[in-house]
Amino acid sequence: MGKCVLIILSLARLSLGFQLITSPPLRFGFHEISSSLRIHRPYRRPHPHLYVKEERLRGVLNSVVDDRLEKALSPRGVDASDDFDEFAEVDEQNIFGQFSDAVTGSIFSILHSGDDCGIKDSSKNLRVLWVRALLNNYGEIKDDIAGKLLPNTSGLVTSNYSKKLFQPIRKFAEWIASRTSFIDGTLDEFLAFNSGSPCNVVLFGSGYDTRALRYRSHSNANFYEVDLPEVVEGKAKLYDNYLSKYPDGVDKKTSEFLGVDLNKYGEGGLVGELKSIGLDPNLPTLFVWEAVLFYVNEKPKREIFKELYNFNKQEGANPNSAVVFTDSLKPFVDVPFTSETDAFFKKLDADLIEHRSRWGGAVHFATTCPRDPKGTSSDLGLALKKEDLVMSYTPTQNFNKHIIDNPSLDNAWYAVAYTWQISGYDSPIEAAWLRDGDYSKELPLKNDKDGILKPFAFKLWNEPMVIYRDATGSPVCVTDVCPHRSAPLSMGTVEDGELKCFYHGWAFGEKGECTDIPTQRAVSNQNPEGDAKVRQRVSDCQRRHAVVEHEGMVWVWKGELLSADPTLLPSKREGDMETQPIETILDYNVDYSYIIENNLDSPHLFYLHDGSVPPIESIGMMNKNLPDLRLRPFKDDCGFGHMGRFGDTGRVKKLLRFDPPNVVRHGGVSGFEEEFHIIPIAPGRARVLLRQHLPKGPILSTITSLPGMLPFLTALVNNWNYHIALEDGAVMQGQSHLIEDLNAPRMQVGGLGDDLMSRYWAWRREAHEKSPDGNPWFNTLNDVSRASIATGTTYGDSQDVIKLARSGPNKIVNVEKSLGIKQAYIQETPEAKYAPMNGQGYLSALYWDDVVKKLFQGLEPAGTMLKTNKLGTFDDPVDATSPRERPKNRKETTPTVQHVGNIGFATAAVGWALLENASALGVEGLAERLGVGGGGRGMEILS
Repeated sequence: MGKCVLIILSLARLSLGFQLITSPPLRFGFHEISSSLRIHRPYRRPHPHLYVKEERLRGVLNSVVDDRLEKALSPRGVDASDDFDEFAEVDEQNIFGQFSDAVTGSIFSILHSGDDCGIKDSSKNLRVLWVRALLNNYGEIKDDIAGKLLPNTSGLVTSNYSKKLFQPIRKFAEWIASRTSFIDGTLDEFLAFNSGSPCNVVLFGSGYDTRALRYRSHSNANFYEVDLPEVVEGKAKLYDNYLSKYPDGVDKKTSEFLGVDLNKYGEGGLVGELKSIGLDPNLPTLFVWEAVLFYVNEKPKREIFKELYNFNKQEGANPNSAVVFTDSLKPFVDVPFTSETDAFFKKLDADLIEHRSRWGGAVHFATTCPRDPKGTSSDLGLALKKEDLVMSYTPTQNFNKHIIDNPSLDNAWYAVAYTWQISGYDSPIEAAWLRDGDYSKELPLKNDKDGILKPFAFKLWNEPMVIYRDATGSPVCVTDVCPHRSAPLSMGTVEDGELKCFYHGWAFGEKGECTDIPTQRAVSNQNPEGDAKVRQRVSDCQRRHAVVEHEGMVWVWKGELLSADPTLLPSKREGDMETQPIETILDYNVDYSYIIENNLDSPHLFYLHDGSVPPIESIGMMNKNLPDLRLRPFKDDCGFGHMGRFGDTGRVKKLLRFDPPNVVRHGGVSGFEEEFHIIPIAPGRARVLLRQHLPKGPILSTITSLPGMLPFLTALVNNWNYHIALEDGAVMQGQSHLIEDLNAPRMQVGGLGDDLMSRYWAWRREAHEKSPDGNPWFNTLNDVSRASIATGTTYGDSQDVIKLARSGPNKIVNVEKSLGIKQAYIQETPEAKYAPMNGQGYLSALYWDDVVKKLFQGLEPAGTMLKTNKLGTFDDPVDATSPRERPKNRKETTPTVQHVGNIGFATAAVGWALLENASALGVEGLAERLGVGGGGRGMEILS
């Protein structure tokens, strides 16, 4: 008996996990679980009983398993006509989905072997209840009714033992919980709008949904449930059985049922049938679609939409109706973009109240309200609308849209660091290791090799600044100058939440307030009150900046301290699919504008990079595909950019968008997003905080949960980015020389995509003109009104002499770094630690790429991404006739890896080469070389 139960539990776990993996949003074409699982809010109510009759199980195994597996493995597969007669127009499952359906159907037939309701439908709809009961047991949803509807075998998913057994599949159901939360949230607001008055709720594709049972005790809603006839019949039996066991409130009706195939409404008539079972158009009505439109063909879908969006326009009908989806909107909307979704519902004369999307537009979460007969927004629509929708083509929204049409570099937030940087860490790999996949995890403060915690020093628009954490852990940002004698605070240390000046020990704590002046104690007569006034004066002289941590980054406000507005911070859209951010830092010795141009330039991805790394190759960005590239300009509420597709009718592959004042975003239909925060450090110097968001589906979640996999993935992606940056950096450096030094024009003749450059430069030109003297770069710390000794005293007090000393042939030569015994001074902060400015470590790692290529493909060293083909120091001459040959016996050709361990680079390089070569060889070729099977390709395998 015990062994049999364990077998069933194990099979159930595997089948549930596989079903969740193979649901339609993951683009495998499997539709079972997507149309059935409906998860509700967190609540814990375990059911500890566990009971199965062994002989009953044996009987079911003999009668069911063989038949279903035979159907699944036959060329026809499981008979689709059970669901719809016109199934030919609906996407079919492939062999994996059919096999999964057969196995899971058999398992759930076994689980229902003790069912006393006589329900024969063992397909997707019953699995809903099992999964809900399981997740309710974990406390992730609130659905204590699901377990009560199950037979005695429910203990398989409601016992304490099942919590451990089914733990691996919990992450696979996240999106299901999200969609049900979305529906329940809209339903709660709809019921609140009606304030206990009678109303209608129509549930389409409800399966064995528990929503009507859960809401009947605290609402006056009439529920109508629409599904296939056999499902409706089975649900009626479940309801009767439930009410007989739990008679409380039995006088309250549950639902009216309509058993029907929705594909039969190609000529309309759905609303008429709903009226025939009691639907009253005079009452406010909410229509709910949850993962059922996958099965409905285009023609009936079109007619159904027309009926529902004209429902409130019937004579005498209540004007307040709403339609909520967690469902497919194909073929009408096959992209994830809010603007396209809004345009579609506008054609139906409806307001889009709330929207998000997943898996490239396969599933849309949308709340819509048809307008009233006069064409104005209904009272219900106004009540449900919390705020205006942000029309954004990427999952991240920029809320400072005012500066799109009113260009300005001021009164804006600039991301200047990752949160781990101001805690003392230099390596994104180390931060990923310590976080162990949890990007909300706060890292402990890290001292440097000498046991000292340093403030984070940087420049923004040439203004030197430092950030440190105060005693509460909150970030504080001040200008990098001590109010005492203008010593750099960046040379100081952070002790117990206080920044201490390296020169005389003056200390600054919360909000940059001066907390201690050691020399105040070096007097015989102490004057606490006078000392406090002096410290207050020091605090008043301190130049402070608004700073905030937000979504893993540290943001500084460029503008007046008190004008800083946190609501303008760019934010990921609430409720979107969770992503795994991978963080990279890039240092460039060119003006920030070149980097913005570069990242807005689509054609160069095909020609310069030409499939350099697996992610670029995987989406077809190669020279051979450049003739097929089509670009369309767009503008949304966050910025302006290009949409790219292959051919005149191809689907959008990638989009680029400039979010003023300094961010470029790359996105697409899959939910993947790249954000380039291009920091203007100083003239001719910029840093990029590049964060790439990988959609955190079940496969990626599983991979990153393995020990060490997230740091490895971070190292791998970092190296891909360094690779690309070294290619781009060389070109931009050449541009900078010709344009800045020899006055070459920025662009003489434009080509494909250069309209976006013109738009950017028009915006930039106006923004610069609004800066003082047309120059946005910070150039003085002088404040004569507060200074005890004025600036420029090296040359006397004449401002003319001072100006002369700082310009022309007499200009002071900048010293980038000065050596010191106790502390060095770095003038050009932040120190350039990353490629392409400091790319030695990555160049060394390319050696391992050659090793793996030779091992797996038998290739001799050849040019890869580095078109300059340079592996030695940056000052070595390059032999153009032998691009990748390395001179022998030369010490400088074996550069040391700086700031990241050689092993990390080598491991990442080997991993990259494995993926790259697995893609090139194919599964069979790789298996032939390794003697095993397997293969992979870039980031596609991760999401």
